[in-house]
Formats: sequence, C-alpha cells, structure tokens
Amino acid sequence: MGYYKTPEEMFSARADSFERDANRHWAMAKSGCGDFHYAKARFCYEQAASNREKAEFAHETNAHF
Repeated sequence: MGYYKTPEEMFSARADSFERDANRHWAMAKSGCGDFHYAKARFCYEQAASNREKAEFAHETNAHF
C-alpha cells in the first residue's frame, strides 16, 4: 500500500470514514428521510468498531506493510 504508512493508519482512516457515514445516515433517519437509514447507520457503526479493533491490533503487533 503506497497511500498509508501503516495498517494502523489505514484502519483508523476507514473507521473515521464509516463513523462519518453513520452519523450522516443517523441524522437523515431522524429527519424523516426514510427508516432504511437507521439500518445503514447501524451497519456503518459496526464497521467503524471493527476497523477500530483492527487498528488497535495493528498498533499492538507493530504491523507494517
């Protein structure tokens, strides 16, 4: 991977992206734009948590590309 220096950085960036998407979908659902946004928000929050765990594991194991 040429864009990220470490796997930790990559997984952290993915988690941040999923969390932004989740917050956006949650706000859209609360505003009445459709109940399917709740499901999408839950999925994004789960993915963000998963990627945070992977970033923590990469940090603990000192992983490199």
